[in-house]
Amino acid sequence: MRAGPNASLRAIRSILSSIAKTPLHPQWFAFVREDRNLKATCAGLSGIVLDVGCAEAKARRLLVRDATYVGVDHYTTATELYNSRPDIYADAQALPLVDQSVDHVLLLDVLEHVMDPDRCLAEIGRTLRPGGTLTVQVPFMYPVHDAPLDFHRWTRYGMTEAAANHGFRIVKDEAIGHPLETAALNANIAMSKTILNWLRGWNPLAVLLAVLPFTVLLVNSIAWLLAALSRPDDMMPYAYRMVWVKP
Repeated sequence: MRAGPNASLRAIRSILSSIAKTPLHPQWFAFVREDRNLKATCAGLSGIVLDVGCAEAKARRLLVRDATYVGVDHYTTATELYNSRPDIYADAQALPLVDQSVDHVLLLDVLEHVMDPDRCLAEIGRTLRPGGTLTVQVPFMYPVHDAPLDFHRWTRYGMTEAAANHGFRIVKDEAIGHPLETAALNANIAMSKTILNWLRGWNPLAVLLAVLPFTVLLVNSIAWLLAALSRPDDMMPYAYRMVWVKP
């Protein structure tokens, strides 16, 4: 009996999950930095750390022992997208926390999914203690994801303006992804999505799935090598990561 497209797609997702940190994965450039950046972010945090939009709560295991982790996520997101159980179910635009009760906030790849980002940032500013930090990461040149809950994209200048509008001081500002890496990341995602669409529709071109891993590996390898041999360039990152401080 021939397997249906849904069974094939589930098998493909399982394979992709097992190779997420290798250059065979279409999103390798995003995933390969994820753990490193999260470890660096969590290394210096102590006190109460609020992870807004925590998903699988990856930060919990990376914090020092004297840090208290509190994961917050929207009920629908936690139950339907991640099958996770945060410490608190809540809307990022209305945090059920008292004023100045948190030492540090993580807002990683979340702000683009919030309908009113200013309300979210105001809530974080309200709950942070003076001197507390907000580590925020947002995509820039990256496809729509978790649709239809994907509303915004920012440049570095838009994020800088947002920080100023909410009374934060920026102490770290990082553009993530050389233009060649960003181009490779998006090209690989586009190729993979197109072939998966062909598979769903029983399009004969779906046979190209057989060569997709080799194509992805080639694109990732060339982009990595050429980016490593090039000067840093923040013209076309796939994301921004900043650390803001509440005065």
